[in-house]
Amino acid sequence: MGKFDLQKLKAEMEKDYEKAWLMSKSLLKEKGRLLRLKPQGKPHPIFTFIERARKTLLRLGFKETVLPIIVDEGTIFREYGPEACLILDRIFYLAGLPRPDIGISKEKLEQIQEIIPGFEKVSELQKIFREYKAGKVEADNMLEVIVSDLEVKEDDASKMIDSVFSEMKRLEPIPTKLTLRSHTTALWFPALAKIQYLQPLPVQLFSIGPKFRREQKLDSTHLYSSYTISYVIMADMTLEDGKIVVEDFLKELGYKEVIFAKKRATSKYYAPQTESEIFIEHPKTGEVIEIGDLGFYSPIALANFGIEYPVFNAGFGVERFVMVETGETDIRQLVYPYFYSRVDLKDEELLKGIKLTESPETDLGKEIMQAIINIAEEHKDDSSPTKVLAWQKHFESQLTQIYVWEPDPDVKLLGPAALNEILVSEGNIIGVVPTEKLKKEGQSTGIRYLDAVVAKAAKDIEDLLKSDRNEYTLRVRMVKNAADINLTIEEPTRRIITSKGKKIDIRGPVFIGILMETKSL
Repeated sequence: MGKFDLQKLKAEMEKDYEKAWLMSKSLLKEKGRLLRLKPQGKPHPIFTFIERARKTLLRLGFKETVLPIIVDEGTIFREYGPEACLILDRIFYLAGLPRPDIGISKEKLEQIQEIIPGFEKVSELQKIFREYKAGKVEADNMLEVIVSDLEVKEDDASKMIDSVFSEMKRLEPIPTKLTLRSHTTALWFPALAKIQYLQPLPVQLFSIGPKFRREQKLDSTHLYSSYTISYVIMADMTLEDGKIVVEDFLKELGYKEVIFAKKRATSKYYAPQTESEIFIEHPKTGEVIEIGDLGFYSPIALANFGIEYPVFNAGFGVERFVMVETGETDIRQLVYPYFYSRVDLKDEELLKGIKLTESPETDLGKEIMQAIINIAEEHKDDSSPTKVLAWQKHFESQLTQIYVWEPDPDVKLLGPAALNEILVSEGNIIGVVPTEKLKKEGQSTGIRYLDAVVAKAAKDIEDLLKSDRNEYTLRVRMVKNAADINLTIEEPTRRIITSKGKKIDIRGPVFIGILMETKSL
């Protein structure tokens, strides 16, 4: 199947989207097994840390809680009081598209009939539009309903919506009072208001999930979304009790030294002079890093939600921890390495992206391959012209013979580069006669030019023996790239190497000839 021809697909899409979309199915296969998953599972460091934090909080006695991500604006005002207007500037508001009234004029009917000749189910289509307006038909189900109820083809239904009812494409979002949570605390208040009557004190809850901030810029320390660890304790307790719990949590994670610094300006949802920032020392650099804050929720804010008991809260930025532990200095590269990082793979990892394009699959093909390699090695210095029998076998009334062959005069059976080996060294892929130093410093594929060429010949012969063809010739002379010797370097590996200014150097005079002949007996 290989790669898609993207330019061709885009051109066909521009010409006729529906036709191109329908055709695209032919580029994919439905039957058979082509894929075997590679053993390359690797967790993201953020979720590795989150799992550590979850297990730690569960061991300490906290109950995991899922909190909503969508918050009504009114909750922010009840939480922050007069400070809310400043907080709202950092919040994403949600908007929705209105559902328009869609009429079917005479002109539109004529346009529909150009797409669907003989179309007359106007009242049925109007009914679908009315139900869409009323919310009985969801927008993402409309095409399916039109196809089913009006008995029209899917591509015709799509063309009709796209070209006739342009009002569907001119919709402007209408803002709501709903927001994406920018602080997990905004959800603890309404949750605790309910929970206080459902279980006895102390209530010990935690939640780990994303928060969203409308940052003015995205840079090495700012993203629109990040993960927060937040926990609350509703109980008769002191601030000192809360700090001890924070220390225990961080010790369990491997951070024994914790610094608490009282904030000069307290957020209004915390009680005055109870909010502190939490710092830890970077284990490698010794730098002091802020990783969270803590405090007692303000009784005033609690009263706005009808909460009758003291609540201690601590919150931590997951990405801060992971940046400390990995040494990463850019949050973008940590979270989205495929967008922002230059992938840096070790030689042994690059090795996985190098493979033979073709190789024998049957025992017979593998036998032929090994026989050719053995004879080629044994006679590599024979003077030419020469033709050395490598393998033969009787098939019914025929004798099949395979030779290693060099017809040109005054050279050797194998060229100077035939026994070069494919190595990965310091991020480069090279084909060389391996020295002990190179083998020690780099990584070997174990594939020589000879092996790769013979693998292709053996695969070809393996297939020919199943057919009526009885002759075969393969001659590889000067090698200029990997493909010349039946070698594939996967695209991600190739891109990584070139992006780092490294090289792929597979070339040289190989002069390998393989010949198959069949004689009748």
